[in-house]
Amino acid sequence: MSSPAHAIYSSKLSLSLQGHEFQPQYGAQLIFNETARSRLLCSAACSQNPSCRIFDYDSSSHRCRLFEADLTNGAIIATASQTSIVGSVILSASLYASMYNQSCSACQGNRYQTCSSATNTCQCPGNSYWNGSMCPLQLFENAACSQIDACRSDLNLSCIINAYGEFTQCLTGISLFTIFVYEY
Repeated sequence: MSSPAHAIYSSKLSLSLQGHEFQPQYGAQLIFNETARSRLLCSAACSQNPSCRIFDYDSSSHRCRLFEADLTNGAIIATASQTSIVGSVILSASLYASMYNQSCSACQGNRYQTCSSATNTCQCPGNSYWNGSMCPLQLFENAACSQIDACRSDLNLSCIINAYGEFTQCLTGISLFTIFVYEY
């Protein structure tokens, strides 16, 4: 169990108390909504999906939901079902720093970074960005951002720069145009 090959396929999880489910802030964050025979199989599905940061599982209905979300853009809420539980993937800089920008052999089979065919190096998986120490999820509309790639480009969001050259917030191309016209 202590071999390096085993470590790259595992995830550390934090579990809520029973009687809770995850409420995402945006519908786009739900990436899987199926049934699973057990909480263990649901958590394994999350571990195998690099986009999954949170899952919830109800042992009565066997509902397993995986989310590309974290507690900055969603919440763990009480639910009527006392058989529902939430699991969160525990992330730390140590999972990223040793392999980011290394050759693809360093991250082969790793859930935390993927091989970029453009650069042949380990990079953050889709909808996440490198912040200098790890790969947090990209941000949604109106969120404060601090670097150019921090916003969800798949939703046409960009981290806008104000007149002082500072990054400010994630906005769509249309919103960006409106601000440009308004400021000048």
